[in-house]
Amino acid sequence: MLNKTVLRVAISIALLLSLCAGMLGGCGKNREQEDLYIVVGTKKSHEERFDELVAELFEDIITSDSITMNYFLAYPERLGIDVIEPTFGEVTSAETIARGRQENLDFIEELSGFVYDELRPDQQVIYDILRIDADLYSSMDENDDFPYYLGAIRPLNGLQVNLPIVLTEFHFYTEADIEIYLKLLEDINRYYDELIEFERERSRRGFFLSDGNVDKVLEHCESFLEDPENCFMILVFNERIDSREGLSAEQREQFKERNRSLVLNNVMPAYEAIMAAMQELRGVGANSGGLASLPDGPEFARYYLYDMTGSGRTPEQMDSLMAKTMDDLMSDIRAMLSDNPRLMDGYFNDTLGSIRDDTPENYLADLEIAITRDFPAILPTRYVVNDVHESMQDHVSPAFYLTAALDAYDDNVIYINPPSISDNISLFTTLAHEGYPGHMYQTVYYLQQHPAPLRTVLGDWGYTEGWATYVENQSYFYAGLDENEADFLQKMNLYDLMFITRIDLGVNCLGWGFNAVASFCREQGITDREVVGEVFDMVTGNPLLYLPYCMGYLEFVALRDEAESALGDSFDLREFHKFLLDFGPAPFTVIRPYMLEWIGWLQPSGYAAAA
Repeated sequence: MLNKTVLRVAISIALLLSLCAGMLGGCGKNREQEDLYIVVGTKKSHEERFDELVAELFEDIITSDSITMNYFLAYPERLGIDVIEPTFGEVTSAETIARGRQENLDFIEELSGFVYDELRPDQQVIYDILRIDADLYSSMDENDDFPYYLGAIRPLNGLQVNLPIVLTEFHFYTEADIEIYLKLLEDINRYYDELIEFERERSRRGFFLSDGNVDKVLEHCESFLEDPENCFMILVFNERIDSREGLSAEQREQFKERNRSLVLNNVMPAYEAIMAAMQELRGVGANSGGLASLPDGPEFARYYLYDMTGSGRTPEQMDSLMAKTMDDLMSDIRAMLSDNPRLMDGYFNDTLGSIRDDTPENYLADLEIAITRDFPAILPTRYVVNDVHESMQDHVSPAFYLTAALDAYDDNVIYINPPSISDNISLFTTLAHEGYPGHMYQTVYYLQQHPAPLRTVLGDWGYTEGWATYVENQSYFYAGLDENEADFLQKMNLYDLMFITRIDLGVNCLGWGFNAVASFCREQGITDREVVGEVFDMVTGNPLLYLPYCMGYLEFVALRDEAESALGDSFDLREFHKFLLDFGPAPFTVIRPYMLEWIGWLQPSGYAAAA
């Protein structure tokens, strides 16, 4: 489960990282607009103006492309938002970078015009998040090369892997949504051509994928193209159309034939174009190391690290924390093995952690009940669990959750990749990560609080992946295992996570080369250079992929330890979890001051003020 990645947001947002500054800056007002705040001699309050800004910013993000709109809003017209012309949106280019840079500067100026103390507490949280993001992207915009350091086409979680899956789950709330979906397929050649040109520019600048990672992209494309007539984009679409009520037999056949034609004549050629481009660029302008090996790479990596984790720790502090955690875990594991040697035999013989054979749905039902003592309740919610299609199984994560729309959050999808899950306890804990009390539970809980729509699209990878990893590791104790077995398996799982994450951090932030990785692996008993090469390719092809999981987990543990230490016998785990869930996704640097206030309310001893 170490290579797990989750489609928490519409893929277009995640892949257009360098455009985020533009997204944030799209609501900038000029001086003439500022004068419009004077209405009949009365100037609008900072609260009113900020609410307007938040609403406009949400609309800017939602209307940036059709996938984003479809995944976050079921009925945009109810919020007064017009449906846009079907499009995958813009791809990073010199023009979008320049535009985004100016818009972000304008946005920072606009934010500076608000008096913070005159905003409501909920607005202050949004302000804090927006200001951090805007300042971060402003720093990243100072270097013209930085927008090209991260590619969109890459192994494991690249757009060529994720986009077809996202498209098969495009919500058909109305018949008009089916038309939008089909028009998106018409746009896919344009979109992939622009992505390929972006990768060519990366190659020209010397930032392209290593040969090993190019080969993994090619393998995925070959698999996707292997049997076009039985492509899952055709099979799944047909099933969805057949099960949809209100369509005539003629309409069903027309929709299915249009989709088939577009998949065969648009989507397949787009993947052939990707393959041709990857073969053309293989070995040209490749970067054989991590982010830290690029010009000014360590500086970029620090910015990106904060963006991915929301942690205020430096790379060196993160490495020290993970090293200490690994040492503590190993000490505990050795002590447990000394007391009970059979644990290791059971671990390597796959007899440890045995639970009953059952369906994913029944495991989720068990988890929904088991978590009630430690987590607040949510209203009943619907979900389906699907298997990843055979053509994608070798190239995607063991599992992922597709987020629900904020106005239709009772509509959730979890994907399981069967070949990647070796036993029942792995399936159980994976479902805890994706379902209860992981991504699905956290998403639905927060949406049931009816937050400002903007909060739901800003998100935070460190919070969401950290939360899912935190609860996944708690779930060993919900599976009905012997407590010693549960404790041992949890610690082994965490040790593995720390191991791969330290390599990811070392290569991409601290400048580790292949030999440094090989040396670190030898310390852990791994001497096979082919295995080391696979690990090295993985962390260079998907930079900092593991950091939101691992550091998010460690930051949640740090917050819990701090709260428990301050509150003593007054600490209530369920109430602590409720505070975190109520607060919602945000950088940990934003959450902690509010947690200290929360501690102060529960313990009027001056702890929060002293901290």
